[in-house]
Amino acid sequence: MVVADRKILVVVKDKPYFINGNFVLYLGDCLRILSQLPENSVDMIFADPPYNLSNGGFTVHAGRMVSVNKGVWDISKGFQDDYEFIF
Repeated sequence: MVVADRKILVVVKDKPYFINGNFVLYLGDCLRILSQLPENSVDMIFADPPYNLSNGGFTVHAGRMVSVNKGVWDISKGFQDDYEFIF
């Protein structure tokens, strides 16, 4: 890892989940982590946002009925809150 990359890591309060060379992976709330990073210091962001599909419903997977509930984090908080989160 080059010295410049270490300077960027110092400003992030969250501990990296994984580091390999100049590749750093954080596991957490991307909005909180991104707010700590300097502008133009990121090459890629991979995020898995809530899709708000946990509504008590079911779907079919491999011929069986399965719940679509993923957890509290995936429950819609209403149109306005969902819209503000996305945009």
